[in-house]
Amino acid sequence: MANGVSRQVYIISDLHLGGVYPESGDPEDRGFRICTQGERIAELVEAVAAKPAGGPRIELVINGDAVDFLAEREEAPPYWSAFTADPAAAARKLEAIVARDRRLFDALGRLLENGHRLTILLGNHDIELALPQVRRRLKELIGVEGRHDYEFIHDGEAYAVGDVLIEHGNRYDSFNVVSQDALRRIRSLASRHQPVPAQYAFDPPAGSKMVATVINPIKDAYRFVDLLKPETGAVVPMLLVLEPGYRSILSRVAALALAAGKHRLAAPALPSFGGDISSEMSGLDGFGDDMSGASFGSDISSGGAAGNDPLDRILAEALGESPGAFLAALEPEPASYAAAAIGEDISSFSAVDSTLGLMQLLLGRGSVGVERRLPALLKALRAVQSDQSFDRGVETAREYLDAARDLSKGGFRCVVFGHTHLAKKIDLGGGAWYLNSGTWADLIQFPVELLAGPEPEALARVREFVDDMQQGRLKRWTRFKPTYVRIDLDGDDRMTAAELCDYAGPEGV
Repeated sequence: MANGVSRQVYIISDLHLGGVYPESGDPEDRGFRICTQGERIAELVEAVAAKPAGGPRIELVINGDAVDFLAEREEAPPYWSAFTADPAAAARKLEAIVARDRRLFDALGRLLENGHRLTILLGNHDIELALPQVRRRLKELIGVEGRHDYEFIHDGEAYAVGDVLIEHGNRYDSFNVVSQDALRRIRSLASRHQPVPAQYAFDPPAGSKMVATVINPIKDAYRFVDLLKPETGAVVPMLLVLEPGYRSILSRVAALALAAGKHRLAAPALPSFGGDISSEMSGLDGFGDDMSGASFGSDISSGGAAGNDPLDRILAEALGESPGAFLAALEPEPASYAAAAIGEDISSFSAVDSTLGLMQLLLGRGSVGVERRLPALLKALRAVQSDQSFDRGVETAREYLDAARDLSKGGFRCVVFGHTHLAKKIDLGGGAWYLNSGTWADLIQFPVELLAGPEPEALARVREFVDDMQQGRLKRWTRFKPTYVRIDLDGDDRMTAAELCDYAGPEGV
């Protein structure tokens, strides 16, 4: 083979195909999707599929979150499910997702038909794909036949390609780790078409519960909520400025995140709003354990006492100081606000306290209340000016970097994750590399350049940004930076190159 390359592996992740496309012709109408770029993903797959079978062996790996069951709205309240346990219902959701992006799934079928290999790994937004009936339906929808080189990897396994290790990465995120033992029990019963007893019901990750019960209802009002990065650093203060009535529900989300962290970590994990990134955590050890996420109602009582509200911890992290002044600027506070206790069940609380916040904004967009709170928001957002989340050479979430280093000790010269939506390529030393394949979903990177200059000018620019977020005018702020990883291997399946690539069109693949 040319240049000694015997095998080429293309890795993409976090496609998040799911949610309805917009029905109107309004360019600002996103529907309910975080991925609006199905056609571009199809272009990439078609380019890989078109590669000649006589060259290096070609493989496409979809490294988790190919589809997004959490974005699929149901007909009856509460409208979204953290996990669709009924295999028939999950299969119908999958069929709806595929029908919206049929070109992509046809391209996957052509890739196989042209003699190339397709490998799909489970993520944390597509857990239902682990159910036998849903896996089978996926194969049918792609057009997989016995002669095709196809593999679906689940059950908590990583995928080793020579000296390269590939996995989604949510295993190292206490807020989004999947309880594989519990999932295995219901898969076993589902494979026999047997009902699942209540005591065997699968408890989805805390992050999935948060998306279904909190983020999606908020997204109905504010489409930016699962697009804006950095996450807790920008989203939480902005939501509180727009909707002080969210304070109660965000406090309970924070409590859930801290509970999830205490199950696995020495330091608390902070929740991610819209992606799946936990804030930087210390004390991570014991890679290789199967970790269980916290369930609603976990018996962890610390952290909810008066004066120790979990939301205060998140705001302190975002602001870099005590959140007292920021919270004071949100006054008048919702009368029903109460700090949450860790382990408290947030599913019974409304996402919005209608006594303030949503009603106020609906009755008077651009109200003096928002104007009064803008200086506090400006101060909060200036605290994230030095955020390095989008720096490809820096991994700000240490749990993933620590995991990659630990995994490299097993002889892997390259470790590839997805999950965080942030593309990375980092030298681990000793000839080993950590790469993150990024996402094909849309992102809004908080425009820190708005914060520069004298306060009156900065406030005017921030007001413009907030107005656009509030009114759903997201297009000018949205960025689409699709990336993929390409791994070259020699005849002994040793890595000869590992590249993080920007997708600029099919001709460059």
